[in-house]
Amino acid sequence: MKKLFVMLLVVLLVTGCSSQSSNDDTAVKTVGILQLMTHDALDLSRQGFVDALSDGGFVEGENLVIDYQNPESDQSNLTTMAESIMANDPDLVLAIATTPAQALQNINVDTPILATAVTDFVESGLVSSNEGGELIAGVSDGCPMDAQLDLLLEFDPDIHTIGIIYTSSEPNSKIQADQMVEEAAGRGLETIVKTVSDKTMIDDTLQSFGDDIDALYVPTDNNIASAMASVDIFAQEHSVPVLTGESNSCANGGLLSLGADYYEIGYQTGEMAVKILNGESSIEDFGVETQDELTVFYNSATAEKIGVTIPDSILQRGEDVAE
Repeated sequence: MKKLFVMLLVVLLVTGCSSQSSNDDTAVKTVGILQLMTHDALDLSRQGFVDALSDGGFVEGENLVIDYQNPESDQSNLTTMAESIMANDPDLVLAIATTPAQALQNINVDTPILATAVTDFVESGLVSSNEGGELIAGVSDGCPMDAQLDLLLEFDPDIHTIGIIYTSSEPNSKIQADQMVEEAAGRGLETIVKTVSDKTMIDDTLQSFGDDIDALYVPTDNNIASAMASVDIFAQEHSVPVLTGESNSCANGGLLSLGADYYEIGYQTGEMAVKILNGESSIEDFGVETQDELTVFYNSATAEKIGVTIPDSILQRGEDVAE
């Protein structure tokens, strides 16, 4: 009898330890985050994502491990970091911007990939459609180009020539630039398009527009967003209104913007992650989403610096991002 009791006790202890170990394994989740570079919009997307995880019960340092890596736009490091994240066998990964999503996709087999701050998932080759059923899903920062051009012409109906500057290696930027060219042409407007390969070219490229443009369009270009001080200087020197693809660039020297709130699209992506991590949904259940409501942004300080007046119609419904 005593021997039987001891054996039973051993079985219970072993079972209990095994169960505890299993619970620990399932309780702690690992999420990889690959962010293209440091700047306001992408940082806000990451913060929104992490906050959504926390609100959903996944807290870093408690039941969540975050493997965050940022190559600061270095393409060779981007690939290396993508491989490093995947080597740790995460439960899911977040890509912030298009090229990190592409880098993760190129080496992925079965890990769920969520992406945000991506303009067009289909055109970038990340998914075959926005309807879902694939290993990649997320929230787009895309904004209808006709609405963006409407805003610019509401500011000044006499604009005829629009300059466009973007980074040639950023797929998102090329997509938006091409859309603006097409939309402007459909309204009888001219466009002058210039590209840069890195930050060192931005100043000279901006100056090469000279006085040939009535307005400048800057898409959600990560490279140029991090150098908006140069855009601000150019705008002041030539009294040129700048339409930006996102609000943080507007706050840092642009004049107008219509677009997504990057914290909110990050948070919306994080809500998807919570459902995947807690087993409520799989990545295939999600498609590509957009933010429900786009916001008009304007910068009153920029308006003063370049000597223009923002119409009341924009002031009444817009949000001033002047610092």
